[in-house]
Amino acid sequence: MENKKPEAKKRFGVLDFFIILVLILCVAGIAMRFIFKLNQPQDESFVAVDTEEYYVSYISRNVRNSVPEYLTEDTEFRFAASNEVFGYPFRTPTVQPAEKRYVGSDGTQYKVPNLPNDDRTDRNDVFGMFKVKGKMNSDGVLQIDGSSTIISLNKEYVVRSDILVFKFTVVSITKAP
Repeated sequence: MENKKPEAKKRFGVLDFFIILVLILCVAGIAMRFIFKLNQPQDESFVAVDTEEYYVSYISRNVRNSVPEYLTEDTEFRFAASNEVFGYPFRTPTVQPAEKRYVGSDGTQYKVPNLPNDDRTDRNDVFGMFKVKGKMNSDGVLQIDGSSTIISLNKEYVVRSDILVFKFTVVSITKAP
């Protein structure tokens, strides 16, 4: 006679249940993530607004006196970091002699008055405008058309043309008439 071993019964255990439950939850979590990501709208603050033209007023302090002659209306400027189009100067900028500033030991800046025989003819403060296309949201932030870059007040930006790198601070953003 043959000795037959009794076959071990295959049972569904608690450990098997938890492993299957974890796998199902992982698949459900991944599916939910993709479903909600697809249904999310883009940045809502810029969606409903059409692209319009804006004037971005700027100030650039203590630049060489040759810089304003390169800020012409037909020169295209791009952001220096990303190479995305920024805009075109709107008109010839206003130029005045640069103000000297002194930084005290506590970090406070003091303006030094212009003296009659001051030889500060090589440095200027430049005030001007760029014409840009973009979308403005309710917070006053301007998103440049065709770019992910935004412009806001009192921030410093670096732009470049073919022959000039230019750093300025935004002082106002107004809608073009």
